[in-house]
Amino acid sequence: PSSHNCKFYGGNKRPTLERIKMKLQGIFITPIFTMQVKEDYNLVEKLYDLKKRDSVGDPKSNVKGWHSKDDLFAHEGFKEITQDIMFHSQECFNALNVQKKYTPEMVGLWGIINPPGARNLIHTHPLSYLSGVLYLKVPENSGNIVFINPIRQAEVFDPPKSSDLAVHFAHSVQWHAKEKELIFFPSWLQHEVQENNSNEDRVIMSFNLRWSI
Repeated sequence: PSSHNCKFYGGNKRPTLERIKMKLQGIFITPIFTMQVKEDYNLVEKLYDLKKRDSVGDPKSNVKGWHSKDDLFAHEGFKEITQDIMFHSQECFNALNVQKKYTPEMVGLWGIINPPGARNLIHTHPLSYLSGVLYLKVPENSGNIVFINPIRQAEVFDPPKSSDLAVHFAHSVQWHAKEKELIFFPSWLQHEVQENNSNEDRVIMSFNLRWSI
């Protein structure tokens, strides 16, 4: 094959092949699992009823919003959705090649109601393996969840990118959720929720999972 000279560091030149095909290999992926659930078990109504009985809740990353206690998996009214989440979490474990003797264990389940103007600050879910969100009421412009690239050094000397940048090279990714969508993500992945700029409440449930024998 023919070759040509190209500029190299220090003004030196080196011969290179004219047509070299390179393969892009992705390593150290950040797994995000998503699916649609069929039943919502009147969870929106149950969360509003819970808020009436416990208006303070358990404030965490939320700003202006309401965050319930995180033990809803122990409540009879949330038993069915807990079972659904556990079923799908086992599918996630299988996809992640977790050894069969280790199974998912739910250690937290809570509801969040973000009225107009509310948001959630950047945070992670410590002492857990997988976390997730079930979207129950998501009006237009009510705030997307934003995942932050966990490789912080990737931003160092990063050149400007084109407008059609692939999601794999982004420093943050907005997730445009749909109602009844269930997603799982690593608990260590930093994320935030944008401000609710709609005229209605945004209602979700979130959870934490560990592994046990």
